Amino acid sequence: MSANPPFVCPTCQGVIVSSQADSYTPTRGRLIVTNGFCQGHGSSPEPAPEPHAEKLPAGQGAQ
Repeated sequence: MSANPPFVCPTCQGVIVSSQADSYTPTRGRLIVTNGFCQGHGSSPEPAPEPHAEKLPAGQGAQ
């Protein structure tokens, strides 16, 4: 049995964002309304994907 990741950031008390849709329970929803989301202090259970930069061939950049 694995431990559930914390809902609330220990630094700001904001709710840590989850990529799992089933993580958003009524309890977590109430915490989001009262505490808001974490502003990046908490450790998320999985890293957020980085945005992909559009790669253009050489010489075709923005002018």
